[in-house]
Amino acid sequence: MILKYGLKVFPRLVKYKLAMWGLARPPHPLFFNFSITNKCQSKCTMCNIWKLYKEFPEKEKKELNLHEIEKVFKTMDPVFQLSICGGEPFLREDLDKICVLACKHLKPTVIHTPTNCLSPEKVEKLTLSIMRRIPKDVKFTIKLSLDGIGEKHDKIRGVEGNFDKLVDTYKRLAKIRVLHPNLYLDAGVTVSMSNLGDIKEITEYVEKEFRLDNFLHEIADTRAELFNVDTDKELQDEFEGVMGDLHVTPTGNDYEKVIGLLLDDVREQMKVNRKFSRFVQALRLVYYKRAEKVMVGGKRVVPCYAGISNSHLNPWGGMWLCNVQAFQKEMGNVRDFAFDFDKLWHSERANEMRKFVKSNQCHCPLVGQSFLDTVLSPKELTKVFYYYFFGAGNGKSSN
Repeated sequence: MILKYGLKVFPRLVKYKLAMWGLARPPHPLFFNFSITNKCQSKCTMCNIWKLYKEFPEKEKKELNLHEIEKVFKTMDPVFQLSICGGEPFLREDLDKICVLACKHLKPTVIHTPTNCLSPEKVEKLTLSIMRRIPKDVKFTIKLSLDGIGEKHDKIRGVEGNFDKLVDTYKRLAKIRVLHPNLYLDAGVTVSMSNLGDIKEITEYVEKEFRLDNFLHEIADTRAELFNVDTDKELQDEFEGVMGDLHVTPTGNDYEKVIGLLLDDVREQMKVNRKFSRFVQALRLVYYKRAEKVMVGGKRVVPCYAGISNSHLNPWGGMWLCNVQAFQKEMGNVRDFAFDFDKLWHSERANEMRKFVKSNQCHCPLVGQSFLDTVLSPKELTKVFYYYFFGAGNGKSSN
């Protein structure tokens, strides 16, 4: 498996290195994030995106339609992973059609999407349609958002009964996974100030009640994409009543306290996971350790390839370096380039944004970007292979 994937991505990785050194034009991204909608029924304490269309209903009409999405996909090179984000992705009735178009034009190895689990029947229906229509060699991964047990989860997510619907969603998807082995069922905890002390309880529940392919933890980011951070005045004015700092990101010292638990959990998962999930967990292990350093030290540990190896398309057609730099560092809008991704990707504005990344003015623990940064760092990639083949050791956070 490792050799197969390596042969698929290696030529592009070489070109990313050359692009970082200024010796070649950036090739198209291998990891493509696409927020297909900002609609969301949750009212999470760590995110304000659910307020957006309540305050600005006219903005919902600006979301890319299926015809426009296909135009963009047609102008892109194949990707390794397409991450379909939101909002709540399953609120788009054409999610299955988007996945089919992605398989036709982007040829992804993996399509990944999260869900808040508030509409179990809809998630089941769309997932069944997707699994019946995409190629069997495409891995479709669904991440159930899980931030607490019982009422604690409901309180963090802002909707009574959300936890019961999460369990219902899991049971429905687990049945589909039996029929479609290329469906991977994950759950993910957003580690925030609201649940920092509950990680052990959540992990013990998941190990007892769920049979997952991956159990993931990500640090709650303060980023404009989620409208949960103070930004420049122009954005504050544009999204008045929505954009505001929710103070959700744990400090480095707080995160350091739970990192041991996360590493222990990865070590246990790697003993039983399928090969693809085992490789994801090896990447996760390296990510957790590096995220700890980033959070504590307040600076990058490895070079960031945002805007080179990865990119993020928002629901209105804006192309971001990443979702941490959402709106503030937009490379352009696909509508202004006749939906031609290549023209936008190599535009003057896009190159200016890459210079910003290279100048080391930012740092973050963003997991999606971290995976490619890991693969492009020989030292970090060596660790991934070691963990994949020999296990995760004793789970300690030291390198």
